[in-house]
Amino acid sequence: MRNWENGTYKPRTLDLQWRLAEELRITRRQLAQRFLATDDALACSITPNRHRSHPLRLDTVFEQALQSEESDRLTWAMHSPNSVDQATLGFLSRALTFVRRLEDDTSSAMVVSSVRELHSVADAFAREARLNVRRQAAGLLSEMEQYRGWLAIPSRDWVTARRHLDRAAVVALESDDPLRLSAALSFAAYSAIRRFDFSSADALSEAAQRDGRVDPGLRTYEIFERAEILARLGLRNKSVRQLLTTDHLVENLPDEEDLPASGYWYTPPFFLGQKAFVLHALGNPSGSRQAALDCLAEMSPGWAGSEWAARRRELAHAD
Repeated sequence: MRNWENGTYKPRTLDLQWRLAEELRITRRQLAQRFLATDDALACSITPNRHRSHPLRLDTVFEQALQSEESDRLTWAMHSPNSVDQATLGFLSRALTFVRRLEDDTSSAMVVSSVRELHSVADAFAREARLNVRRQAAGLLSEMEQYRGWLAIPSRDWVTARRHLDRAAVVALESDDPLRLSAALSFAAYSAIRRFDFSSADALSEAAQRDGRVDPGLRTYEIFERAEILARLGLRNKSVRQLLTTDHLVENLPDEEDLPASGYWYTPPFFLGQKAFVLHALGNPSGSRQAALDCLAEMSPGWAGSEWAARRRELAHAD
């Protein structure tokens, strides 16, 4: 921060630009404007990617997300998938995290082609990996399937969302990965909520909570989700009981830097938005509006303006 303030530091990669903008609590467009007078090329590179006319190519994703040697190792493994090892799977996972953050700054449509390519790589690794890493490769494939299902939701492509989320759950079950199984089921429940299929959402949500071997962020999300579903089903008392347990859970979340890459968004401001959804389902518009306003105020500007925060913005500005 000191080097930024005295003008000697210039963030040259997307990851560093995101981190600096978040630290300053400004958008990447605002960050770009600060460089316009002194470094026009850098300002253009920082301008949010939602203004790109084309999605990033996979080689560009690797270039931005990984060091050159890591990118080379991952590219080699793509041509020889039976050579994949734990380190290479880690590189692919980091590329996925990079694309998730790119979605925060752009839209689901802008990253879907990159994710499709990453998914093809993960699928080959899961099929060809040696026995000692096959379980980890299958777990990563489940996460790719889950993310592809998520990306289909903004366009309301429910058939595609269901297909990928169903496969995410099956692959996670086959690889004995309780975290990814629970995540797949909870995302499937979210998709059902968005389709107003609350009976399916109820069953999926209940199944997602059966195995306790998940991280605190996901468990907290699932309790908020359960509370919303119960409210939608008219089970008000049960919903309120679920909601009352969330304050303690949110207070005891890990620090942001300790959150897993597969759940970096499970932060207190994010959960204020989940609270807004529950209160809205309970018929408390003023409480819902205030929770949504608090959520947007406490989230980074990039998140507050993201595609996935649209429903939060709607509640914040509801009459």
